[in-house]
Amino acid sequence: MTGTINYNLYVLRVERKLSIRKLSELSGISKSQINNIENGKQHPTVYTLCCLAEALNVSPYDLFTYCPP
Repeated sequence: MTGTINYNLYVLRVERKLSIRKLSELSGISKSQINNIENGKQHPTVYTLCCLAEALNVSPYDLFTYCPP
């Protein structure tokens, strides 16, 4: 059995009034990758989560929610 992982990146980015472009500049993660993560088309690596978390000034754990089956 596997659960699902929901990413909170969009909500956190909007709360901080950051565009995808600005978050990309702050984190070093490409705009297309951020867009793909926000739209559920790509799962980020731990490194990517850490870069985004640092740019958003949150814990990497704040970027996702695990939903068990």
